Amino acid sequence: MKVKLGNCIKQVLYLKDQEGIRESQQLKASLYDAALLPSNGAALSKGYGFTLNQVVRKVEESISFLDNHTPLFKEDIQSIINKFYDWIIYFNRREKAKDHALLQPDKITLDKLIRKVEIALSQEVAAPPRLLIETINLSNGEPCPDMVCDIHQVVYSLVKSILRIGKLEGPNVPIVRIQLYATSLQFKRADPIDSSHAPFIDFQATALVISQATIDSDALPKVKEVYNDTIDTTDAQGKKKILPSIDLEQDTISTIVSAHYGYLEVSIDSQHPTMLLVFPSDVTDILNNMTVELPLDCLTSEGLITPKEEASSMMALMKFHDHICKSFCKADPIDVKIISGLLLLLRQHFGFKRHACGQLFYVRAVGITELVVEWVFHSPKVIYASLLYELVRYTCLPISYIKEHYNLGVYSFVLNVVGIDKRQDLDHPSLLYVQNRLKEAIREDHVQLSVLFIKLAERLYDLRHAAGYTHLQEVTHIVKETLAIDVRLANEYLGPEIGSLLEKAAKQALKACKGKENSKRKDKDS
Repeated sequence: MKVKLGNCIKQVLYLKDQEGIRESQQLKASLYDAALLPSNGAALSKGYGFTLNQVVRKVEESISFLDNHTPLFKEDIQSIINKFYDWIIYFNRREKAKDHALLQPDKITLDKLIRKVEIALSQEVAAPPRLLIETINLSNGEPCPDMVCDIHQVVYSLVKSILRIGKLEGPNVPIVRIQLYATSLQFKRADPIDSSHAPFIDFQATALVISQATIDSDALPKVKEVYNDTIDTTDAQGKKKILPSIDLEQDTISTIVSAHYGYLEVSIDSQHPTMLLVFPSDVTDILNNMTVELPLDCLTSEGLITPKEEASSMMALMKFHDHICKSFCKADPIDVKIISGLLLLLRQHFGFKRHACGQLFYVRAVGITELVVEWVFHSPKVIYASLLYELVRYTCLPISYIKEHYNLGVYSFVLNVVGIDKRQDLDHPSLLYVQNRLKEAIREDHVQLSVLFIKLAERLYDLRHAAGYTHLQEVTHIVKETLAIDVRLANEYLGPEIGSLLEKAAKQALKACKGKENSKRKDKDS
């Protein structure tokens, strides 16, 4: 009887422990849910924390099978560790997604924005903080009454900021003060002429200083008239390295502010907590002015585009974006923001201009890059250069723009690709070094080898679309040049597979060219 009673007591205690574990895990899941950015769409009812909750439940299930009488093997521990790896992968993907937050700008007055914040606060907590709004006039004048921003994201960032500042112990509902200031954000734009003096552009902005109403005004952060180049819009290479934070809520607020090209300052003083958020008055104005306007007087043709072709071209861009962002490189991973920015640059400034082969320029650039990735993906710099060099060659985009907005590796690749005037120049003396050691040279980021990959990918793409050329003599010249030079270089340095692809495409292009000539002659005779 004593043994049975002891076993029953152990079972009751075990079940209570498991119930406590479940409650603890549910609490953690809810906290992580609160720290993550909510979805813009209402269809995702499970929320971003659902995946994390599933991972936690799996870990809990793995541990729940163990008790004092169950032997623990190495495989069991590895199974539990693998569950946490899923957790880590989820967080990494989530952080990357937040870094590339897509904005949906819309116009709203500051009064309506504050009302939306108050409504969101009442939905968030039972006793929300009361807001005290103050408009401060300095030398910059009054804040702009309107704001063009992603309303959903800005409301979310302000709600979370207010709740962080308004946390007070006691029965009284805290009063949170929001001071509105007029300020400006200043960014450096690339000089269209290679010069050491780059122009700056000022954009009107609104600063919001959030604090508890009891804090003295002297303890509040001082709002500057101008915030200089706080965000590097193209490349993160120049940013100061910041240690990863475990405060997901603050990271999310920072991401939203950064996505709006704004500025965030958080006080770490527990006695006087304050937050300073600076948002541009019109985020679309920054988006439209941060890239150099590129004249398109060097492009070959400007044909009409059908809705079907436009939809197909956009689908090609999306497929490329999804494919390239999944490419894996431990040493130097693909930057999603840079890829998206490059595709946007191609689409905006090439427009619907066409290459001599009849393909849209931005579709052609993506097609060439896909071939480079298919042949050998070893460095994101080569991918970035494959997308950029067309802009330098066919438009008035200066090479100094590449040097200004991207790292020196990308600049070096683009400079060398553009510097190839004749096919004979592809046979660079340094390529002798890569013979019989192609894999090692690829890992070493050999510049001339990467240039050869890009140029042969370009040639193969144009041969496969030779039917679109209007001047058949040009196709004949390209075919002869390919068979005489490109095939030899591919076989000598890159392997027979690429050489055979070029040879096959050249012969097919020549066949198509002759078929076009014969059909023209028949039309004339008839």
